[in-house]
Amino acid sequence: MYLVMYTMIASLNHFYFNLNNVYMTLMMVSPMAILMLVFMRSMYPSKRTNLLIGGAAALVFAVSFWGMRTQAAVGDTEFLRSMIPHHSGAILMCQQASLTDPEVLGLCEEIVRSQEQEIAQMKALLARR
Repeated sequence: MYLVMYTMIASLNHFYFNLNNVYMTLMMVSPMAILMLVFMRSMYPSKRTNLLIGGAAALVFAVSFWGMRTQAAVGDTEFLRSMIPHHSGAILMCQQASLTDPEVLGLCEEIVRSQEQEIAQMKALLARR
């Protein structure tokens, strides 16, 4: 699931492991654990174990949600490592979307230009750390 978060990057050199994608991955996986317990009851016969797993999954979701919303443990370096793939996603969308509106096309040209410039700046900042 973690790697799925990177399917939106425009280039492999925009791939950076980061805490925000960990938070997002945990928020996707934890509800899946609960759904598995609900829909595959026959495979999980122990009610006590199921309650523990369900409770742990709910806790993981809540802590991950809190971590994402408060940017817990995200300082300068983690911020940069998170923003590069995020900016790369905007570039990918502009490059791959089937756009026809001249105004939207112009907007995308500006987005690609600015996002590429900002990615270069963020990479330079990371290189100095």
